[in-house]
Parts: sequence; C-alpha cells; structure tokens
Amino acid sequence: MDSVTFENRIAASVSKSLIFSKHNGKVDTSFARRYGIAAYPTMVVVKPNGDEVDRLVGFYRPEEFVPAILDLLQDRNTLNDYLSRLMQYPGSLSLRLEVAEKYRNRSSLDEAREHYEYVLETDPDNGEGFSDDALMAVGKLELKARNYDLAVEQFERFKKTFPDSEMYEDAAIYVPYTLMRAEKVAEAIEQFEQFKKDFPDSEELEWVDKQIQKLKEGNN
Repeated sequence: MDSVTFENRIAASVSKSLIFSKHNGKVDTSFARRYGIAAYPTMVVVKPNGDEVDRLVGFYRPEEFVPAILDLLQDRNTLNDYLSRLMQYPGSLSLRLEVAEKYRNRSSLDEAREHYEYVLETDPDNGEGFSDDALMAVGKLELKARNYDLAVEQFERFKKTFPDSEMYEDAAIYVPYTLMRAEKVAEAIEQFEQFKKDFPDSEELEWVDKQIQKLKEGNN
C-alpha cells in the first residue's frame, strides 16, 4: 500500500476523533493565557470540558504529525504518561527532562525548573549527558520569564561548568543576547565583541555584527 495513501487514511480517521478550532493567540489573548501558549504554532488537544490532554509545539511534517496525534489520543508520551512513568522510576534523568519539557511548553516554569534542577543536583558532572541540556534549559526559562539577570547567571554558570559541551557556543552567545533583551546596551556590545574573539570561526558572526550595529544605532 502506498505510504502517502496510508497516511492520508490514518489522518482522516484521526480527524473524526477531533474537532479543530484555529485561534490567533495575539488576538484571542484569553485563550493563549488559559493554556500558557508562548510559541507558535502550538496545537493544544483538550477534553470536552476544556482540560488539556497535551500539546504539539512547532511545525510537524505530515509523516510526523499523524503519529504524534495518535500518541496524544492514546495518552502516550504525554505529560500525564511521563508523570506516571516517573512515579515508577523517580531517578530517571531522561524522564525528568521529558517532564520538564512538557511543563516548559505549558509555560509552567516553576514546575519545569524543579525537574531541571533535580537533574543538575543528581548529576552535576554530566556523567549521564543530561545536565548540560538541563542547565541550558534553565537559562532559557529565566530568559522566557524575563528574569534577565538570572538568565545571564545561568548561561555564565553553563560556560564555567560545561566548557566541553557541544552547547558551549550557544551559552556564550546567549549572554550578550540576554543583555540586549535587558536593554543593557554597553554590556551587550562588550559581550558580543568578546564572542567574536572567542569564536572567530562561528557561523553566527554575521548575525552578531548586525546586533552590534543595531545596538550602536539604538535600534535594539
């Protein structure tokens, strides 16, 4: 059977189980606030009473979308599913990250932070390879919450703690970016210039130069 035809048949079957409603979060702000939507596109699957089952964040190709929806309809790989599994395996750092990510997508930042911090406290040396992800996520959480000083602190903490991580360059560029968001112009320019010195071969140099120019022109 042709895979496209099969996927279309599955999609048609799934659509019978759902009622689709499209909202513009910037216009229907009450809807966006109710479900803590902070990224677009976001698809929230809810029960008839409005309680959330789970959500899909970002763009999904058709071959990815259908399996993801099937998972949600069967309560598989949802927040509820991960929490149930975490009760059985509370020491699982991979499950902790999955739960934290689910909470982060719901803008439940305190709950997400709790699970990220558990990973960091349990494996401070990143022996299992999850702590650098967790610390980067904590920095982004603080940035999302506009706690700019805390965000910079976490990104600097990342640089000191995980200098060999593949995300080291990301942490380094998030420092001036966060300072820019905080409208600390002089500090942001200084840190962007430092980034250029530390990463002379970075693919982000063109973007960095544009940010420096914008800051100097007062267009941040």
